[in-house]
Amino acid sequence: MNADDTSPLMDDIVEREREFHNNRFSQDSDPREFLDKWYRTIKNGADAQDEQVIRLSKNADVMEYGCSDGGLSIDQLRLPRFAKSLSGIDISDVAIAKANDKARLQGHKNSTFYAMDAQNMTFKAESFDLVFGRGIIHHLDLDLCYADVCRVLRPGGRAVFYEPMGHNPVLNLYRARTPEIRTPDEHPLLVADFKLAKKYFSGVSVTYFGLATVLSAVVPGTAGRVGLQLGHAADAVLLNIPFIRRFAWYALITLQK
Repeated sequence: MNADDTSPLMDDIVEREREFHNNRFSQDSDPREFLDKWYRTIKNGADAQDEQVIRLSKNADVMEYGCSDGGLSIDQLRLPRFAKSLSGIDISDVAIAKANDKARLQGHKNSTFYAMDAQNMTFKAESFDLVFGRGIIHHLDLDLCYADVCRVLRPGGRAVFYEPMGHNPVLNLYRARTPEIRTPDEHPLLVADFKLAKKYFSGVSVTYFGLATVLSAVVPGTAGRVGLQLGHAADAVLLNIPFIRRFAWYALITLQK
């Protein structure tokens, strides 16, 4: 399947995604904020991605894939300060308007954000040294996604994604019971999806996060913090076991063209 291939079904999916995320970014507060205590249990994986993205962004042409309102690339990572250029795309035009306002108000002349379909980008081939995203590619057709990300990367360029996994039956049960907080077409990743990436990229590296640590979210206060530390120690062992690690909540995926 090529990035230029489109269909009425694919158009419907894109429109559902746009509507969902426009509604989300039109609200005064994040409707998913109640999930923060759970995301703290996999913050070590997000931190690992942050460190990698900052290192690879220095003097580079960078694109955030699924940039929302620019909160990660501008506010948290401050990429405009040391990237050669920063571009961002998102399906939500509401989010993109907020991201461009943020860049303008902060004086980041090297940063521009675009409302764009991530599966059919309009950038020229070999435009970027780094593409990164968080919680984005599991919303997409991965053949289209991988093909277009590979197309816009320069030779030797990297793509770095932090994404939910879909093998854990407990997590999948929770997802099935909370459809209102996610889009109907999203699909947490499977091990087979990493094998598919090898069709497009010369290097595919995956690190897993969030198995025992997730249990600490249900324990309040000091006991929860101790539980998180113990969970990290357990995950250091469990997530190095090939069959077990697929049941992790999140994976950090590094792809090299």
